[in-house]
Amino acid sequence: MYQPTPYDINFRFLGFPIRIHPLFWLVITLLGVQGHISNMYLFFVEIVLWIAAVFISILVHELGHALVFRHVYRVSSQIIFHGMGGMTVPFVPHQRRYGFWGLLCAVFLSAAGPLAGFVLAISLIVLSALLAMQFGETSFENGFMLTELTEFNVRSIVDVFIVKIISISIVWGIFNLLPIYPMDGGHIFREIFSFISPRNGAANSLVLSIVTAIVFAFLSFRFGLTIMTLLFCYFAYQNYQELSFRSFRRW
Repeated sequence: MYQPTPYDINFRFLGFPIRIHPLFWLVITLLGVQGHISNMYLFFVEIVLWIAAVFISILVHELGHALVFRHVYRVSSQIIFHGMGGMTVPFVPHQRRYGFWGLLCAVFLSAAGPLAGFVLAISLIVLSALLAMQFGETSFENGFMLTELTEFNVRSIVDVFIVKIISISIVWGIFNLLPIYPMDGGHIFREIFSFISPRNGAANSLVLSIVTAIVFAFLSFRFGLTIMTLLFCYFAYQNYQELSFRSFRRW
């Protein structure tokens, strides 16, 4: 999946190899192109801010997983940005730990990404509040709550950029914690269900994943979120296929 291409961007950060597939730039750009364009220059700057904010948010998210691989499982890993977001892949299979301690490690591995994003968001909120107090402001005014760029100046750009990182980190973290496989929440519930019932745990987690995906597909459709509707439908179908395969193997 997402094999290397000549157009990939490769670099290292904190010792982790990072590879960015071209589809990543395409998808996040398309997601950022929304709404009415009133000022082409501000629109272009907004798209750049959006892409940078998404990249930073996903990078921090994946670093959470990578750090757990490094310090808990003692294996090295790489971070890959692709059309669906990002993923952290160990270079060698990590040794699975058993018992309750193994469950905690596995859950922490999956939860580390969203937690890292929440820490980033909280840190930026606190920093913004301190800066606002330092400059004599009693609330996040003068643009801190701006989600769109309305004028071109350093303060507005910084405010909008910070809000975008905070919003994306929180929403991306919550989205990933939904009990839908193969997202982080899906991995967490699969580990918990498998710990409770080694024989049927994975299948039960897939049933929960399918039901949750269908519910959110319906909600996304009701709110006119076409891309999210298609994504949740894809997850539901993907999980149904795996559940059917598991059921077939039992026979």
